[in-house]
Amino acid sequence: MSPSVSAIVVSRDEGPKLRRTVHSLLATLPADGEIVVVDDHSTDGSADFLARYPLVRAVRPAAHVGPAVARNLGAEAARGDVVVFCDAHVAMEAGWFDALAEALSDPGVGAVGPAMAVSAEPRVRGYGGTWRLPDLRFDWLGYQGAAPHEAPLLGGAFLAMRRSLFEECGGFDAGLMGWGGEDSELCARLWMLGHSCLVVPTIAVTHEFRHAFPYEVDMALLVHNVLRVAFVHLDGQRLESVIDHYRTHASAPRALALIAAGDTYRRRSEVRSRRRHDDAWFFDRFELA
Repeated sequence: MSPSVSAIVVSRDEGPKLRRTVHSLLATLPADGEIVVVDDHSTDGSADFLARYPLVRAVRPAAHVGPAVARNLGAEAARGDVVVFCDAHVAMEAGWFDALAEALSDPGVGAVGPAMAVSAEPRVRGYGGTWRLPDLRFDWLGYQGAAPHEAPLLGGAFLAMRRSLFEECGGFDAGLMGWGGEDSELCARLWMLGHSCLVVPTIAVTHEFRHAFPYEVDMALLVHNVLRVAFVHLDGQRLESVIDHYRTHASAPRALALIAAGDTYRRRSEVRSRRRHDDAWFFDRFELA
């Protein structure tokens, strides 16, 4: 029998936080759940303990691949009917899976997420997020009531989907390099494909919102990711505003060179051939500025 849920944790040099995340999942997953840890070329030995946990499977790419590709690799190795993508510095409460699975039982729902609480101050919470132009910044949204509700975007620190839909929509965009943007891109794409994204506010997952990373973040890759998302999904003035915003960024020349050398324009054509709604519909639907 296949597990009901696969928790996919992507980790890179997370130190003891990975162990705490795995322990929290082991304590709260259904009996038929599984954990898949994608160790994305850690150098700190933080994933070595996994060998002692027979219920946890480790995936180790041959080279560093970044969050989008690592999450796709985890999904390929997973066997659950529901896949939950987790950061390696989160903790969850009992009952989270039943609540998220109930929301996912609606075939029109594409992805669901909990309220995200700040680990250092758990009463501070975000309930899904939104995009702001011209930088396509992810901004957290406030409390909107106890019932599950729609949100333009969900935080990728804890995001659940039916495995079948994840595979059907193509997973995370493997052309996104390094850290940043893969969760927002997936949610926006789901909306434009005709699937909604829901926040389940009665479930809270604590997340460490850190100010420094245990590894170097290449700003050119981050700018590349924002520009790729804009080129793939946006048109007209919205696209021009994002390009103009990043045009003078120090990393812009390298980021634009990566765009030109990659498959962004092929990706743009593929995504648009499948979607039911365009970016104007998405921005109007949520009154995004």
